[in-house]
Amino acid sequence: MAGKTRTLSLSLTQEMYNQVEEFAEQMEVSKSELLRRALDLFLASELKWQQIRKWGEETSERLNIKDENNIDRIIHS
Repeated sequence: MAGKTRTLSLSLTQEMYNQVEEFAEQMEVSKSELLRRALDLFLASELKWQQIRKWGEETSERLNIKDENNIDRIIHS
């Protein structure tokens, strides 16, 4: 892994720890690498959803959408 890394302590239930350990073995990666990949995917997904929500809020404000009736009005106009 390129660049400087930082250590983060993480508490998991025994069941989750076992799942991480088993899956990391299946993927032939360390538990740290598995969790880095999972966190990377989660953060990318959350950032994308934040952008989508922001776009939706801006669009509803621009089109003066207050409820479903306003959407129906816009579609049929």
